[in-house]
Amino acid sequence: MEAARFERQVRTEASEVFIAYGGARRIGRIDVHYARFEVHATLLLDVELTDDEVQQLIDQLDEELVQTHDPEREDFLVTVYRGEELGFYSDEYDSDEEEDEEEEDDR
Repeated sequence: MEAARFERQVRTEASEVFIAYGGARRIGRIDVHYARFEVHATLLLDVELTDDEVQQLIDQLDEELVQTHDPEREDFLVTVYRGEELGFYSDEYDSDEEEDEEEEDDR
């Protein structure tokens, strides 16, 4: 597997969310949470990877993202899931749809 590319989506004082790409395709999402002595991550894979490819991805995450943020951490704990994104939901998106429906009803 070629090296992944990570795009940050969200950053807070104690966490970050990244989308991982392998070439042009999205391969997953990573939620990283920085605790006092450990870094916890949830890796949500969109594609099937071998165990070796998953380990390569975790190693790359550690090297490029985690160690640059907290090089003194005691442990990097990663939980890996594979699934598919079913959609994106937000309050703003829902209210926009409701306004559109109300405008259609008024016609």
